[in-house]
Amino acid sequence: MIIRPAIRADLDAVASNLGTVFAADPSLGWVLRKADDPESLLADFYRLIIDSAFERGIIDVAEDEGDFLGSAVWTAPGQEVPASVLRKALPLVRRLGKAAPTLLRYLRAYSAVKIPFPAWHLEVIAVTERARGRGVGSALLDAGLERCGDEAARLEATSTRAAKLYASRGFVPLGEVKTPAPVPEIIMWKPSSTLLA
Repeated sequence: MIIRPAIRADLDAVASNLGTVFAADPSLGWVLRKADDPESLLADFYRLIIDSAFERGIIDVAEDEGDFLGSAVWTAPGQEVPASVLRKALPLVRRLGKAAPTLLRYLRAYSAVKIPFPAWHLEVIAVTERARGRGVGSALLDAGLERCGDEAARLEATSTRAAKLYASRGFVPLGEVKTPAPVPEIIMWKPSSTLLA
């Protein structure tokens, strides 16, 4: 298995896998469960995110002999998802159907979260179903953290299993985001090593 920077030809596989993985996510998947086709909706939304991240962020891809295994999307300190990406996502609202009110409550919960510290942000990480349990997520996370170097990093864990992996890499919980989903999302932070010195 190798971890490498994504190339434009990877982006369809990255978006498709993100749609599949997050449609089954205990938080976002639950929020969108009443949408007509959550997997396709999420794949189209994440395609907008990764197109932007490809230009301004970092996308890592895990592969084994050309077989796509997963990806991680990072943004550097001080960068956020541009408003232009959110405007491009507006047509997707029509596809939400009965999931729209729940998604609005989810987004409102997240809009209240403010992290005042500069940090690398792991926007999303996802491993294909057939590659789970093979250390792919750990390898993607480790590659991103190596890039972060001494700088701080942050992420949101949507499951206890994910939170345990992140804690094993030095992340600590900052708090929970109480979304409409039955499980809260955990905001996690890995301090800058210069703060710990």
